[in-house]
Amino acid sequence: MTWPPVKAWTSKAYINGQVHFVAINYGGKLLKRWVVLMSVVDSNVVVKVSWSKLVDVSNWEAGWDERNLIDSSEILCDKSVEETSNVSPLSIDSGLTIPMSENTIRPWFDKL
Repeated sequence: MTWPPVKAWTSKAYINGQVHFVAINYGGKLLKRWVVLMSVVDSNVVVKVSWSKLVDVSNWEAGWDERNLIDSSEILCDKSVEETSNVSPLSIDSGLTIPMSENTIRPWFDKL
């Protein structure tokens, strides 16, 4: 998996009822890398995930996948994420800021 992270992510477990997230910020070096993710549906659900947990295919998948979702009646809580109540600033290359100040924007999905 390449760094910086793509923007679209799917959690393999529900996090506050959500599975689809956008990577809004990232940082750290080497083994201390982290990514801040915000739910696509509920912007109040914001989590900080270590890079090692995010690239673990048993926890997360790059892109938005609906094939392997569990039944919504089986709400799970993913304990490997750190919930955060304060939203960190958007990364410069997020493509989510107005006005855009950078020509380089991270891709939403891995290249096929």
